[in-house]
Amino acid sequence: MPLSVVKQYSVFLVNEPGTLKNVAEILMREKVNIIALSQGVHYDAATFRLAITHDQEISHILTRAGFTSVKTEAICIETKDRPGLILDISSVLTKQNINIAAIYGAVTSDGQSRWIAIVNNITKALNALEASNLFN
Repeated sequence: MPLSVVKQYSVFLVNEPGTLKNVAEILMREKVNIIALSQGVHYDAATFRLAITHDQEISHILTRAGFTSVKTEAICIETKDRPGLILDISSVLTKQNINIAAIYGAVTSDGQSRWIAIVNNITKALNALEASNLFN
């Protein structure tokens, strides 16, 4: 399905060597499948955003390991990549007065793309994107 709801966790990390590796080891040990990630560094701290499938819950894993995190529902858009895709997505959401708080993604070598979007109204955004027929 090209549109789905996933969980995104923003994990707050100290910006020093090995911190991301430590989180990755914990998630691997718990068999968490990361479907997308992004990391932003701000001086001495980093925010590691990771998206996982909606049926997994990892708050307890992160808390037990001593990490602070915030869980958010997000939209996962999986579709064929093409020029103008982000313009089309953002235009559909803008017409519905939906704010995109964050978006990140990547394109594979076979031309498929996966985008994770955090929006202010996930139900309205999903309905607007589905009605747009951009992904048929």
